[in-house]
Amino acid sequence: MTIETSAPAEVIRLHRFFDDWYRGVPGLSIAQFADAMDPRFTIVTPEGKVLGHSSIVAAVENGFGKRGPSIAVENFHVEDLGTVVVCRYDEIHETPQEVARRISTAVMVIDQDTPGGYRWVTVHETWAPA
Repeated sequence: MTIETSAPAEVIRLHRFFDDWYRGVPGLSIAQFADAMDPRFTIVTPEGKVLGHSSIVAAVENGFGKRGPSIAVENFHVEDLGTVVVCRYDEIHETPQEVARRISTAVMVIDQDTPGGYRWVTVHETWAPA
């Protein structure tokens, strides 16, 4: 598998986890998410809030079974920088009431010891037109 296919596969894996987690699918472990995040992980939300590793893991963990939006990912653009990969993609968050789009950019390090073969270092999200 090439970086151009494995990086999007990891993004899809993680977002499927979010879908299942927020729907409360039995048998999941927060480790499927947390173990893929670098200890220095940060995310910049579309609102401009910066969250660190412990904050985002706690937020996801607390969301188990709370019926968040369904999340789809598409339109991948991958930059292979050796052991570092930059992956930009669109996220579509859909609830019965609305559809919201984000453009996300993830910086990941190849790491076969993580659930999807990548360790997430940072993500930056911004709102996109619906």
